[in-house]
Amino acid sequence: MHTRDISSFICLHRLIYNITACIHAFKSCMSPGTETKVQLYRTYIIPVLLFGYEIWTITRTLEKRLDAFATWCLRKILRILYTRHTTNETVRSITGCLPVSDRVKSFCLRFFGHLARSAPEEDHHRVIAAALRPPTDWRPVGRPRATWLRTIDEDAQSLNFGVHTAWRKARDRDTWHQVVSTATLC
Repeated sequence: MHTRDISSFICLHRLIYNITACIHAFKSCMSPGTETKVQLYRTYIIPVLLFGYEIWTITRTLEKRLDAFATWCLRKILRILYTRHTTNETVRSITGCLPVSDRVKSFCLRFFGHLARSAPEEDHHRVIAAALRPPTDWRPVGRPRATWLRTIDEDAQSLNFGVHTAWRKARDRDTWHQVVSTATLC
């Protein structure tokens, strides 16, 4: 595991600890209604949890952790005990909240579209364009590391086109917005 991965997990645990304190503060409030608690969850907890998530490299493990934490928060808000065996889908349908991983995926794809539409003279546009060029013959040994661009490629593969086609489609704002809505159903 690389030091950057470790530091991001430490940062994520720190965020979760702070948000857990907020959840406990909700419990000690003067018993606001469920809708108010869900609104506070959407207003205060989700933005803190997802700060800077447009550039995260999302792995399956991180997806599961984010969704598990978000569902845990919703269960605490609704006061659903684990002994009731309520499914996550039921909890989300009661609160009207989508999985956090879908939101992250949606905004990563939107950010990719923003980069594709930026001026070719800008640094971030040149970096992504260079990363999309075919690689040279040299390749390191072992499994390729998960990168942000590979995450975008996996999301584009689910739509039956590659990252190069996604780059071309992302240059048209309306087309890309429709692609992102179809991909994430957000």
